[in-house]
Amino acid sequence: MSGRYDRLLEAWRRERHRRDLQPLQEGFYGEMTDYVSQLREQTRMIDKSSLKGRISDKERGHAERLLRELSQIRLRKIVGAELDGEAITGSSLTREERALHADLRTVLSGHEERLKSILMGRVPQIDAKPPQRADQKVVRFLQAVPAIMGIDMKTYGPFKPEDVVSLPVENAENLIRRGIAKEVEIPK
Repeated sequence: MSGRYDRLLEAWRRERHRRDLQPLQEGFYGEMTDYVSQLREQTRMIDKSSLKGRISDKERGHAERLLRELSQIRLRKIVGAELDGEAITGSSLTREERALHADLRTVLSGHEERLKSILMGRVPQIDAKPPQRADQKVVRFLQAVPAIMGIDMKTYGPFKPEDVVSLPVENAENLIRRGIAKEVEIPK
């Protein structure tokens, strides 16, 4: 088995046995995408009845299962932390998970707004697409930025150039003024 399989197995073990979200090396999912693609190509090209073909097919199956389980465990931890109001260290999230986390916050805040409407005796607005919160602004980062503390006391980041996230308006406008980020217009 390859070094990439060992890294995947170790990440899966750490995630399964620890309560908190475990940091993954930068580019982890990109590396695993290449790895699984190579395994698929390899098993397609090799005679499946040969010993090498059977080993390769087994490695591909195990790698795909581990990657799927790792992703599901991490998703559960991210959603659980957000629902429980626990902070997630920005460095524990991969680039893909930071985008998921920003989307999750938008969805959950839309849900909170609908619940407030119900509790106030008003029929909640339900749109096909969750509305952008008035207290949030979507920005695209132009440079790397370490994790920041939002005005809402939640941790955001760290960010890389081209990351797109939803931030509290005050934080977003400060980053835009300083030339660190640009606002992303969301069509209505």
